[in-house]
Amino acid sequence: MLWIRLGSFMMLLGIALAGDSSAWASEEKLVGDRPKSFAARKGEPVKAELIAEHASVQPGGSTHIGVHFDLEDGWHIYWKEPGDAGLPTTIVWQGPSWVSFGPLHWPPPQQFQDPGDIRTHGYSGTVVLYSTLQCQLAAIGGQYPVPLTVHATVKWLACKELCVPGSAELDLSLPVSADPPALSTHAELFDHTE
Repeated sequence: MLWIRLGSFMMLLGIALAGDSSAWASEEKLVGDRPKSFAARKGEPVKAELIAEHASVQPGGSTHIGVHFDLEDGWHIYWKEPGDAGLPTTIVWQGPSWVSFGPLHWPPPQQFQDPGDIRTHGYSGTVVLYSTLQCQLAAIGGQYPVPLTVHATVKWLACKELCVPGSAELDLSLPVSADPPALSTHAELFDHTE
């Protein structure tokens, strides 16, 4: 685990800009019997879980798919424009050729004043960053390929008095069905103010 003092932030930024992915290398270990959609490394301040708004997706339909971040007290991650320091949280989506992903939705950020009078923007507590998944599939012989598997590569920088980069590789499978989709158990976590 790589711990960084905020004063050494420029070193981390230099590594990131140089393309050295070793600082972000994932050592994902699943905790207990949690599904692969949930990742947390032992002792890390951030847990990340891949969630969907609906329990299935219709051909030609859409749903929201997102990463639910749960941060330990006092820690924060960064918004798309982090401010005076920090790194933006990133999510890269992958799925079958017959799905597309819309832009990432960012809830309004909180304002933080980090040590050294560094002003940043981000999130503490819990937050969901999500995109709209569009299913562009037609039935093949009256059947739909099952299931639809979505993969997310997620990276963040978590800070309190120190900063630690984190990452996760998350997968989630959704049934494809002609039936109207029911809301998932995570539906209430999505922001419906768009």
